[in-house]
Amino acid sequence: MGCCGTLGHIYLVVVNGLFMLFAIMLIVPGAVMLADVTYVNQKVVPLMKTLSVGSFNAADLADGLAIVMVAAGGVILFIATLGICGACKKARSCLCVAQSYLKSQLLSQLTNKYSNDDLTTDEISTAFNFMFMTLECCAVNAVTGTTNDFDSTPWVTGGSAGSKNVPIFCCSGIDANSAGASFTTCTDSVSTGYYGIGCYDAFYNLIMKYSIYYIAVGITILVVETLGVFFACCMCKNLGKTENGTV
Repeated sequence: MGCCGTLGHIYLVVVNGLFMLFAIMLIVPGAVMLADVTYVNQKVVPLMKTLSVGSFNAADLADGLAIVMVAAGGVILFIATLGICGACKKARSCLCVAQSYLKSQLLSQLTNKYSNDDLTTDEISTAFNFMFMTLECCAVNAVTGTTNDFDSTPWVTGGSAGSKNVPIFCCSGIDANSAGASFTTCTDSVSTGYYGIGCYDAFYNLIMKYSIYYIAVGITILVVETLGVFFACCMCKNLGKTENGTV
């Protein structure tokens, strides 16, 4: 295995190891919250429902937080385990599953549940539309023309799309305030002004960008802790000599 392969192997192990730790940090407190019913006593729920946090109330947030933490941690742990398994065992199948799992799930959600080209009608469609705008991406796989991931969505098959082949939110420069604009060269002919990168690749690039920072922080903490253990051992050794009357 060449230098690139060796570095890639180490990188995969380190990154997936960090994600495994992060997943465990989500699962453990989430499980504790689920087990300890005193966190959200039913007698307190009516009061908590009066405490609003944005468009949600405190009771709903507290009730759903533990479940979300466990579920998210479980998914991350599963994917990270596949990744680290593939890296350590050099099992190509594990690496391929780790790479394609999220992509297939994202594509399934799009093709089965994307139904509206707006920000109000359906929460799943709205989430996708915000993702298109925020990550500056379109669909799951890269859009190259009028034939794309949206062809099998309820938005197209149900007739809501009309002459559009991609949503207006896939068009460059569109935000929540200009979502009602007409941009036919983008939405209809898909010839110009649309985001060419798929959201899977955009999301992957975003994770890789910030994973560098997590690794840097992790290494820094590891070095600091190692130095702390080293100096603690030195102090214990010196104290032992002092107590025995030696210098």
